[in-house]
Amino acid sequence: MTNEQRSRVDVSRRGVLKGTATIAGAAATAGRAGAYRDLDVTLPATQNDGEGRTFQLLGIVGGWMGIAPHDVDAVSNPTLRLIEGEQHEIIWTNGDGATHNFNITSGSAVGDNGEVLEATETLTEQGATTSLEFTPQEEMEEYFCQPHPAQMRGPVELISPDEVRELVVHVEDENGEPLGAEVLVGDRHSFSNIAARPTPPEETSDEQAMARFDLLEDGEYDIEIWTYGHERITDTVTIDGSDRELVATLSPIEPGEPTETYSMRLEEGQWVGQSPDSIADETNPTLELEAGETYAVEWENAIGRHQPEGENRHYEPLPGHNFAIASNGETNQWDTYVRSDFTADEGATQSVEFVAKEEMAIYLDQSQLDALGEITVSGGDGETTGD
Repeated sequence: MTNEQRSRVDVSRRGVLKGTATIAGAAATAGRAGAYRDLDVTLPATQNDGEGRTFQLLGIVGGWMGIAPHDVDAVSNPTLRLIEGEQHEIIWTNGDGATHNFNITSGSAVGDNGEVLEATETLTEQGATTSLEFTPQEEMEEYFCQPHPAQMRGPVELISPDEVRELVVHVEDENGEPLGAEVLVGDRHSFSNIAARPTPPEETSDEQAMARFDLLEDGEYDIEIWTYGHERITDTVTIDGSDRELVATLSPIEPGEPTETYSMRLEEGQWVGQSPDSIADETNPTLELEAGETYAVEWENAIGRHQPEGENRHYEPLPGHNFAIASNGETNQWDTYVRSDFTADEGATQSVEFVAKEEMAIYLDQSQLDALGEITVSGGDGETTGD
């Protein structure tokens, strides 16, 4: 998978829904490009919402593309690791409009010498989604799509509950209030709850802010936690034979008085510079920054809740639009340095303040991935970074 593909997937996850999400693609998402980019794939709030596991897959003729949790993300025909005796859920979306269904069998999908133990309905519309709840059986060996068993098949692995280690990370602000944030443990990523996402359902928006990571092996893991407007914190956590639970407190950032304010309008597929004069009337203008200096970006949503169009595709309403800054042309969650809230109101304005970092390279609207501009940052040595 290319960096551009992964960028589009992860952005979508946050965005298309996520308006972006999963990815107006994190789909294949993260790695989904082109037509799959604009599908709406609803992600679970955490990596593991219950004692069992919740998986999300995108079905295309070339294979099943993993979306969530972390160990299947952007993997083609990933191994589904299931915990014995616990109820699991498979949520999958038709990614290409071909005829697909999802089956779990006791034998080979190709050899036709196994019994189908679980199955979903057949979907023929691109963007249509269905799910399957089940408790793993010892006989389970593979999953497959009946119309495309050779390409769309993967293994099932059963794990004893005694082998499962879970880490729960609670995130709060300095006042002890739950804080929606993004949490990275090793190479595993999660949100600290659905409140960190663009349009949380009312029934879950008041949940405690926590991120859960399951199937961890014993050992040390680097942990990073952040959300816009607060300090990033890093630490090391040790898993040693039992589950762990910890609380992380994020302090607010006080960026100081801006040395420069950029003003832009977000239109369909592009940003249009307003001020200062150096960017006025330019499309997706380059923002020239100095490392360590504070800047403000004021922007207006000129299109309201823009809805992408596509023949024979199904979309949920986008959450609106936002302004984000990321590094090196990628938009993996932990490479994003600025991200405003989503706004769906035409004419609404927002302002974000931040301290320029040398790693900053692009700015974008996470619901319209083609509304993207470059950033150049002059470092202390006089050299510039960014593409």
